[in-house]
Amino acid sequence: MQITILTTLTSFVALASAGCYSSGSTFPNRDEALSFVHDACYNNGGMFTGNFAARQSKSMCPRSGNTGLEFVVQNLNTNTGFDLGNGDCYDRLSNEISCDHGGESTISGWFFRARPGTC
Repeated sequence: MQITILTTLTSFVALASAGCYSSGSTFPNRDEALSFVHDACYNNGGMFTGNFAARQSKSMCPRSGNTGLEFVVQNLNTNTGFDLGNGDCYDRLSNEISCDHGGESTISGWFFRARPGTC
C-alpha cells in the first residue's frame, strides 16, 4: 500500500510543476489579460487553437497599456502532435495570470507561461 501511494505521488509530481515569478512587471489589467487568453484559446483561428506538432511552441505578445504580455504554450511531447483542449488552455494560462508577476507550469506534457513586461 505504501509503495503504491509513493509511486502514484511520484508520478503526479513528474507530471506537474508550477510556480509564480517573484519579480518583474505586474499585469496592468488582469481582466484584459484574461480576455486575450480567452480569445487565443477559444476563438476560431485563435493563437493557441488547433494542433501542436511535437515540441511545437506557440506564443503571443499583446499589449496592455505600455506593457507587453508574453503568453507561451508548448507541446513537450517529442514524438506526437496534439490538439490542446480549449478549456485546458484557458484554465492553465489563467492560473499563471493569477500570479502577481506571472508564472509558468508544466502539466501533463504541456508548458504554459504568462509573464508581463518580457516582450
